[in-house]
Amino acid sequence: MKYYVKSYAKINLSLNVYKPKGINSLHPIESLFQEISLYDELEITPIKTTTVDYTITYSGFTIPTNSKNIIGKIIETLAPNLNHSYQIHINKKIPLGSGMGGASSNAAIILKAINTIEKKEWSYKELLKISKQFGSDISFFLKGGLQHVSGIGDKLTPKKNKTKQFFTIIYPNIECSTKEIYAHFDKLIDKKNKKITQCSNYLLPVVLDYNKQMATIYKALADNTSSPIQLTGSGSTFFIETTTKKENLKLKEKLLKTFPNYYIQDIEALYNEHPLTLV
Repeated sequence: MKYYVKSYAKINLSLNVYKPKGINSLHPIESLFQEISLYDELEITPIKTTTVDYTITYSGFTIPTNSKNIIGKIIETLAPNLNHSYQIHINKKIPLGSGMGGASSNAAIILKAINTIEKKEWSYKELLKISKQFGSDISFFLKGGLQHVSGIGDKLTPKKNKTKQFFTIIYPNIECSTKEIYAHFDKLIDKKNKKITQCSNYLLPVVLDYNKQMATIYKALADNTSSPIQLTGSGSTFFIETTTKKENLKLKEKLLKTFPNYYIQDIEALYNEHPLTLV
């Protein structure tokens, strides 16, 4: 049996970042994570076997096909408790290093696939405990929708929004290193840079200060729209909220004419939480 699954992206509607506490060096956050309609397509084929293995193939954006891919790492780590090998094809539409959580979303799907195929019957708490080994954002993608996220990404509170939201996302084909951006954040916050806390995403002024190319792109976008330009995560995807789908499409077409080499999509917010198994 093959499973065909959509693995959705996210944007951060807001993001507050704080200095690391404790020995794990992870930055506590407070954020609104919004699942969006952009998605990767995963085709998962389990094969009953006594020796667990996996193959990863892809189309679209380039991704690693070994343990550098979070999917490979998960299967290798959980292999002693699995009874299937996995053939996985990913039609990759969520760019790497974009701040939209594509890898974490894929990871959540694979954990749910294992939960289903291996008949584990893991609860959310059990899946959350497993997911912490592989990344802090996976906990959000196990649920999806609109969530207030705090701590190190492991404390989630669902939120409701009765108004449909539309966004134009702009990925300028630049990968932002999360590690480097957070390191630069630490330097700026030590200098008490007030620009950070004056922004809905604390990392936006950090990215613009650290990466001059991103600063140039941000200014060019600002020159082409009167709407606020926001950043998701640590970059490099910018997004602009619009009030209607029609306005969203119009903005997308305008920006594509001006920036034909950028990855620009019209998307909308998704609000429903997901089951813990594949259906």
